Amino acid sequence: MKLYLNKTSPYARLVLVTVHETGLIDRLETVWLEPWNDPPELLAVNPLAKVPALVTDAGDALIESSLICDHLVTLSRREHLLPSSLPARTDTLRRLGLGRACIDCAFGAVIERRFNNGADTPLSQRWQRALPRAAATLDALSAARSGQPSPDLGDLAVAVAFDYVDFRLPEVGWRANAPALAKWVDRVRARPSMQATRPQ
Repeated sequence: MKLYLNKTSPYARLVLVTVHETGLIDRLETVWLEPWNDPPELLAVNPLAKVPALVTDAGDALIESSLICDHLVTLSRREHLLPSSLPARTDTLRRLGLGRACIDCAFGAVIERRFNNGADTPLSQRWQRALPRAAATLDALSAARSGQPSPDLGDLAVAVAFDYVDFRLPEVGWRANAPALAKWVDRVRARPSMQATRPQ
């Protein structure tokens, strides 16, 4: 398999964390690039010039992080990461959806600043207001997760999301009103998969 990614993309990081958690790291070739430059090798795999993009062993291109993670979990047969039976699957997907939405908000706010000389826009402000609300919702869910021996894909998405918020948008200050979430994120963040993929 070949994974196209960027070092600071939270979407790419979620996939790379999943690669580590599924034990597939030795089967993966990583291609580090800058997607904003529209590199030809990325365009050949993903015409949208976005990362992550995965070329499977069969030569198929997958270009959305949650779909790539689903493929990796299926390939590894580590069902605890994304259960197949209900209601466990629904619970995981709920947190995965919230985590991915938080990544969208945080990444969107960062990109808005990047292309507006560091200034916030009404859209980036809206996304930043959404993050503490999502943290409050996830706080109750995280309290129920505290006894779990290992994280699932939902937990990984949430941890990647709020680690990215801490990295790029520390002024959001989500931790004060979400202590259970903060504790759970810190626990997941200590895992080798998260440590190995920390943005520089």
